Amino acid sequence: MTLVPYAGSSAPASASVAELRPRPKSYVSRIWRHGPNDGVPLFRIDAAIDPATIEDRALSAALAPFAAQLQDLSIYVLHAEEVKPLAPWAVGRLDVDEKSAHVFLHDYLAAPNGMLMLNLFQAPGAVADIVMGVAPMVVEPRRIHFAITDYDIGIRASIG
Repeated sequence: MTLVPYAGSSAPASASVAELRPRPKSYVSRIWRHGPNDGVPLFRIDAAIDPATIEDRALSAALAPFAAQLQDLSIYVLHAEEVKPLAPWAVGRLDVDEKSAHVFLHDYLAAPNGMLMLNLFQAPGAVADIVMGVAPMVVEPRRIHFAITDYDIGIRASIG
């Protein structure tokens, strides 16, 4: 079975979306200033995906050549305007090529509790989990781009 680019104009049905579960390893938070009135908050989650653990066989096979890049997956949480979506219905994008693998989650920081969630990463013993639905948009031998149809980031920590 071969991974085929999604060509629909609306979001794909959830039954046809593959699921990825990156394993978070660490995070980096910073402000990137590029002028007196311009500042971009940056929050990056360093994660890994092992293609062999992906249930969807076509997706697993397509990502296998990029296994090394997926061990250093960077997940950026952003404002809506910072990275162009692959589709109007997408809530993020995953770009994988011969050099790197990056996820950009659109509009995360503008969500009602987006900034609060970032603060919770600092809780002692906090554990994060991430689940993303992906639809392939560009499938080429040296790169694959996915539109993220939905994502769920959870943070757990003990109280007291």
